[in-house]
Amino acid sequence: MKKLQLIYIALILLFLSCNQEDEQSSNLRIEDLKYGRGTTGHGDNQIGYAGVDLHLEAQVYGDELASEVFVTVESLTDTSFVLFDYSQYYEGRRNTFIHEHPVIPVYFDTGSYHVELTVIDQKGEKAVEGGELIIVPVIQFLDVELEGEIIAGETITIAFQLHGLNVLKDLYIKLVDNHDNEIFSNFYDFTIANTNIIDFNDRIQIPTDLPAGDYFVKAIATDAKSNSVTETFNF
Repeated sequence: MKKLQLIYIALILLFLSCNQEDEQSSNLRIEDLKYGRGTTGHGDNQIGYAGVDLHLEAQVYGDELASEVFVTVESLTDTSFVLFDYSQYYEGRRNTFIHEHPVIPVYFDTGSYHVELTVIDQKGEKAVEGGELIIVPVIQFLDVELEGEIIAGETITIAFQLHGLNVLKDLYIKLVDNHDNEIFSNFYDFTIANTNIIDFNDRIQIPTDLPAGDYFVKAIATDAKSNSVTETFNF
């Protein structure tokens, strides 16, 4: 009888010990995850750019040493996916601060993505934190306002805010026909402004000899790093 009682007590102690180990091993966690891209290279705005590095940082806590650390970026609208493995830099470290700059693939389209940081410790416990990432063009045309009609002799007004990741260099405003043949082109130099935000507003005279037909306006903006973005305006 005593042997049975001792076995029973030993089993209870073993069960409690296992539970305590499980509770301790689940202590792995990720806190203060921040990611994004500002004009200085760092940011917490959940915005990224194709072909540009993304700032990502987080604090990892846990009783065990880290074994694996990786970041994934996955499209919410198509099959685009990329994995960045940083295990070699954090393996064997405890309560570590993670700071990385993964480069978003240049072929990623603009749109909604999910970014995720995964940490696995040497006991196999896993912690995951993530959130939405919006990939936008390196140059954006915001708050666009158009007035007038593309008719011979008329005047059209184009207004928008140009917002660039880098300093903006110049802008072309082109009138083209439905075969993309250029009718005329206006050039605007932003070199002296030396800024990444331009409030553009101009009145453009349509030639008096413009034949009747379908036309539209193309705006081509370029930054100091030779990135170029084209926007089409239909009046």
